[in-house]
Amino acid sequence: MKKCDRPPGIDEITYISEKSNPSGVDKTLEVKLRVFRGKKMLCASNEELGIFTQGRSWNSLMKNIREVIECYFDIPSADAVRITLDIDPAVTGNAETASC
Repeated sequence: MKKCDRPPGIDEITYISEKSNPSGVDKTLEVKLRVFRGKKMLCASNEELGIFTQGRSWNSLMKNIREVIECYFDIPSADAVRITLDIDPAVTGNAETASC
């Protein structure tokens, strides 16, 4: 597993919901990213967390989004993370066929 440095001042993970269960606490993490077109690539960022990634295609961007979230939060998989994309209307080409 890769280890990444977090930006200064970001020490905690914020969870949007907590439900008690017999095995402990089940937490769901939500990350919202703004998707926009850079000069040559599709870009995704969350300025509040200091997360940024990019990709040449929607599929590579989705792969990189998962990877940056796993790295930032130091988790083995982004499967349990609710990823919300705020997509710039100018960047919608092939967006419906890509997935995280």
